[in-house]
This record gives sequence, structure tokens and C-alpha cells, in this order.
Amino acid sequence: MKKRILLFILYLFFWYFLFVSARIAFLVVYYSKTSQLTVFEIINTFIHGFKLDMAIAAYIVAIPSVVLIISTFFQTNFIKYFFHVFSAIASFASITIILGDLFLYKYWGFRIDATPLFYMTNPKAAIASVSTLTVIGGLLSTLAITGLIYWVYLKIFAHCLALLQKCPKSAVVLLPATLLLFIVMRGGVGIASLTTSTAYFSQKQFANHAAINPLWNVAYSLTEASDLKRKFVYFNNSEVNALVLDMNTADDTRVHLLKNNRPNIILIITESLTAKALAATGGRPDIMPELNKLVREGVLFDNIYAASDRTDRGLAAVLAGCPSLPGTSPLKFQKLTEKLTYIPQKLNANGYRSEFYYGGTLEFANYRSFLIQAGFGKMVTDKDFPSEDLQTKWGAFDHVVFNRMLAETPDNDSLFFKTILTLTSHEPYKIPIPPVFKGNNDETKYLNSLHYTDQSFGNFIKEAKKRKWWDNTLIVIIADHGCQMPGSSGTWDALTYHIPMIWLGGALNVKDTTINTLSSQTDLAATLMKQLEINHKDFAFSKNILAKEVNPFAFFTFSEGFGYLIPGDLLLFNTLTNTYIKPAKQANKSSEKQAKAYLQYLYMDALNKNK
Repeated sequence: MKKRILLFILYLFFWYFLFVSARIAFLVVYYSKTSQLTVFEIINTFIHGFKLDMAIAAYIVAIPSVVLIISTFFQTNFIKYFFHVFSAIASFASITIILGDLFLYKYWGFRIDATPLFYMTNPKAAIASVSTLTVIGGLLSTLAITGLIYWVYLKIFAHCLALLQKCPKSAVVLLPATLLLFIVMRGGVGIASLTTSTAYFSQKQFANHAAINPLWNVAYSLTEASDLKRKFVYFNNSEVNALVLDMNTADDTRVHLLKNNRPNIILIITESLTAKALAATGGRPDIMPELNKLVREGVLFDNIYAASDRTDRGLAAVLAGCPSLPGTSPLKFQKLTEKLTYIPQKLNANGYRSEFYYGGTLEFANYRSFLIQAGFGKMVTDKDFPSEDLQTKWGAFDHVVFNRMLAETPDNDSLFFKTILTLTSHEPYKIPIPPVFKGNNDETKYLNSLHYTDQSFGNFIKEAKKRKWWDNTLIVIIADHGCQMPGSSGTWDALTYHIPMIWLGGALNVKDTTINTLSSQTDLAATLMKQLEINHKDFAFSKNILAKEVNPFAFFTFSEGFGYLIPGDLLLFNTLTNTYIKPAKQANKSSEKQAKAYLQYLYMDALNKNK
């Protein structure tokens, strides 16, 4: 019994230490880049790569573990031969990917993923640019190192496998141990499973890349690659360029909202903040009374539409001015997000310090890698709060996060960009105060959670006004996405995507002002940059809402298509059937081509960035 349990444990860690060795080899091969890392950063590549290494080791060990359990009921040599053959194949496959990654990284600048499989549809062409000597050397190296790994395997396991006896009792331990592998595969028992983002921890891209397990990256990218295979191509390139050219706006600012061009900035991205919950944007007056009062102290943008319907897509829209393709998120594509332009990145280059506050985990939907790439030097998350503050399924309540940010923003603080992402108004809508609205259905719970978040807003603003930095601070409140509640607006209903944006703070030189221009959530980037007199040309999908001449439109996506809003009209297009489910009015027929061209332009941009 002990021999089988020991075999299970040793076999798992045999693969784990293979991947640790691969990381050491990567750091050595790219010593010129490794030498630019601190000892602490090098150690962190192993710490932050641990979960991915263990996860892929668990995937490899899963099938042999099942065979090991079955063999406990029989006296047979099959288990020995199975392990030998399986280990030889797995070793060859692993070494092929590891060496391929070591070779390709210097050319590609990112860890190996499913991209080579695309080129292998034509093997002859795939190796045409590589010398015969390199191909032969690569094959010999793969075989030699595989042979070495297999020799080590035999030294450790051959004798143990030969001595295995029939032992049904050991199944009692091996079965739960094998089931535990599935927890290791997903990285724990929390709500978020592993993603490549788990490995990200540094502002130095090479350090993050070193932490990524190449086998994991290949497997993960295979599961995500299909999203960009949904082709959204309707016109030739010249037609697309002509159709989207007029969608760009002039740079001249119509209104200067700020007293100066270097205010402190607090951006609050609010979970599911729908315009239907705010009286100032046509919603009910009793849901968010604090915001209803606050809009009179600042600027309300009352005609904004979310880019899509999920938080990860909202983060891309708000922080990078990047819309989402139908049914997917920019955060899924590491190479794409590495090439985006970000608000904090721009601000950092102009002397700002960027921080991110969130009561939940960043090990979800590639949040961590996205935020690091965006330029946030400090990130406060669930791990930074005491356990007694983590009272919801998602993490800490909103008021706890607001208070944490205030505590870490002393009176003498200046030139900061602080972003808060709220979470309490996300299902299951648990709140720390007595509910105001009676009922137990989801809509009532949602409204109570918004009412609580609104109360948190009020208390936060009240306290912020006491700080010395208030007089030179701009606070921007915007949603991550809208919501079908209250009411029951559908996935294709524009009301679902209608969100408010509110600018507050002592840095404003106007009050009680409403901007009615039809705009998108992505337009915050260009609008804010223009107010700060920072170039915004590289935000290709963001327009300056306050320009003298602006093309009023909003574009949003959902799983099966997109919506395109222009003054007086809404177009809805189904990308699965390639038909308009709600075509333009007769007077706006040209908008049908323009909307499809915009989607194609977005698609081609995503493809180019993800190369």
C-alpha cells in the first residue's frame, strides 16, 4: 500500500520538478534579460508559476493515477508497461514544447502557445525559414533530452513499479488523492479557476513570461483560440477604412471641465450600475438617492452605453478604450492586451502613480495580467484584507474597499490615479445593512445592493471632501456594464447597456452640468486624456465626447452579435446568421454598412494585435 501511495506522490512531483527545471533553463538561456531582474523577482517567477506547474503536472498524472487505482485489484505487469510507455510519450511531448518555447521566445517575445499549430497545417512551409541544420539539431536535442529525462524516470520508478503487488486497500487512499488532482488542475476550490493571468506579478514583462508554464500556455490558448476564428469580414480593407474614417472626431475640446490639467484622479468602476437605477438618467429616484444628489455637484454624462455585458469587457473598455468582439473578451488574449494603450500607462508617463483597489480576487478572467500590463504599480485585493472583512462570496464589501483607499491616501498625497472596482452589486447581492426594499427575489436583492453601494458612495464622498487633496481631485464614476434589471430588458435591448458616467470633485470648474452626447463607455479614455492635454491618438476606438464636432454613436456587443446606436435609431446585427435583426430606418440605411465595417475594423485590429 505504501509503495503505491509513494509512487503517486513521486510521479506528481517528478513532473513538477521537470517544469521547475524548464524555468531555470529559460532564465539561463535568456540571461541577458534575467540579469535585469532582482533576486526577489527571480524567486517570484517560481512562486507565481507554482500553480500552473502543479496544474499541468496534475493533468499529466491524472490518467496514470486512474490506471494505478484499477491495478490495485489485479496482479499484473500491465501497470509497469503502461507507466513506461506513457512516461516516454509525455516526456517527448513536454520536451518538444519546452525546447520549442526556448527557441521561439527570442523571435516572438511571448511564451509558446497554440500559434505553431496554425503553421503546422503546412509543415513544409512551416520549416521553410529554418535551416536544415537547425531542424536536425532541434530533433537531436529533443531526443537526447527526452532520453535523459526518461533515464531519470527509470532510475526513480522502474524498481518501484516492478515490486507493486495487488492491494485493494490502497484504492481507499488513491481514489480521493486522484480526485484532489482536479482541485490542483483548477488551482483551488475558489470561484475562479486558473488562467495564464495567475503567473503575472510584475511590471517587467519578462518576469511574468518566465513564470508562465509553456505546456499550460499551449493548452490554455487552444481552449481560447476559437474566439478569433469567428470571422467578421464583410468588405475589403479600403471599403472598411473609408466607412470608419468619418467615425473619428476632431480634437478641439468644446468644454474645459477641469481647473487644471493635472488633477488627482479617482476612477470608480461600479458593478452593474445601470442608468435605470438613477433618477437623473430616467430611472427610479429611490434606488440611489446619494448619487441623485451628487450629480448636481458635478457633470453627468447621461447618454453613455456599456461596451458589453461582463466586467472583464468593461475593464478593457474603461481602462483601454477597447471594445469587445461578440461573445468574447480582450482579456482572453494575452498578446492583444500586451499591445493595448491604457489610461494608467499614459498617466504614469506623465508623472502619475497608479493604484488599483478591489475587494475580490484577480485570479479571474486574466484580471491580474491585464491590470499589470495597464500600468498599476500597486494592487490591493482580497488577499490584502483580514479574513473578517471578506464577508461575501466575492470578497470585501464596497465600503470596506472605499475605506481602505481613503486610509492609504494621506492628506499630502498628490498626482495619483486610483481605481476602485466595486463588487457588492454582483449576485448573490449580499449586503451588510438591513434591506430597504422588501422581497426576496433577485431584482429586489439587486436593488438593495445598489442602494447599499450608493450609501457607500455618499459616505466616501463626504469623507473625501475633508481631505486636502479634494480641491484638486477628479472623481469619475462609471459602470463596468449595465443590467437587465430593474425590469426585464433583454440582451439585445439598448436599455440593458445604458449606463451613467458622473464626474465629481474639487478639480471641476463646472457644476450641475449634463452632457447629452450619445457615447460609449470606451470614450472615457480619449475624453479624459484630452481634458489632461495628453495625446489620445493611440486609443483607436475612443472618441473625445467633448469635441466641437463629434460623431454621436455607441457600439455594444453580446454573445451573438452587436448593437449600433445613432441618434434616433438602434441597429441590431446577428453575427451567427449575418443578418440585421433590427435594421436601420430607411433614412439611415448607410449606417448598416458603417456598423458592420466598425465590427470588421475591430476584428482586424484584434487579429493584428494578437499575432
